Amino acid sequence: MSKSARYFKHRAESDLGDGEIFLEVVGDEVVRQVEIYGSKLIWCDGFGQSDERFMLADQPFSSLGLTSADEVSVSDFEHVWLKAKAESGANDF
Repeated sequence: MSKSARYFKHRAESDLGDGEIFLEVVGDEVVRQVEIYGSKLIWCDGFGQSDERFMLADQPFSSLGLTSADEVSVSDFEHVWLKAKAESGANDF
């Protein structure tokens, strides 16, 4: 039985300033993420990332302290994912 994905958004801070992180989670593992700082979008997954300074979350999702109040729809996540991939010149097609 495969586990279905869940999607989350939360506030973030980096050298680029304040922003947001969108996460795709399967079980207790973050499998894709997008970080947004102003107009800068950064994607990460198990195969790579668009900016070497930003890596896919490696801690268990359960340790992040997010709840159902932080959940977003799959379409919200996919919108920022595709935008981040397109802006970096990568795609999933």
